[in-house]
Amino acid sequence: MKNRAAFSSILPMMFNPSAFIETRLKDASLFFSLLIPALGFGLFFMQTGLDLFKTGQKPMNFVYTITGAGVLYGALFVPLLGALVWIFLKIARSKVSFKETISAMCLSYSSLLVYTLFGMIFSVLLNWRTSVVFGTSGVVWSMGTLMGTIRQLSGGKTALSVFLATIFGVIVLLSWYYLGNL
Repeated sequence: MKNRAAFSSILPMMFNPSAFIETRLKDASLFFSLLIPALGFGLFFMQTGLDLFKTGQKPMNFVYTITGAGVLYGALFVPLLGALVWIFLKIARSKVSFKETISAMCLSYSSLLVYTLFGMIFSVLLNWRTSVVFGTSGVVWSMGTLMGTIRQLSGGKTALSVFLATIFGVIVLLSWYYLGNL
């Protein structure tokens, strides 16, 4: 039953992070929250590897390697960003806990997971190259969710949320670019 509740948090967090944070963040499982960016980035990086494989630019081993890198990236890098956000929130005198901040940051990538799941369907069934269309769209959508999340956690500090979401979005897209060019 708890897993069903965990999965039911993906779409609300994607479309209305403020309401989710107000009502259900305290109930969010940290383990489940960590799975969201791990799976989202794993699929995003897998799509990148498959796109490069389909065009003959990389071997299949690259697909496996970059998929693993994506899972690790989502599981480790996103919580690290969450820790940085928590520090900024403490400076801004927010009372949100470390666990809640990490959970909220990870759940902010729910849209990435949804977009990459659809991207994998189009990639596998229709043989499309999907990392740019679905993967980057998921990251960009996540930036909006991230902005709303940080604004809610900071007690309505819009400038802080825009600044941090923009910086983190740029870091995510640049790191994806560099990992894809290894």
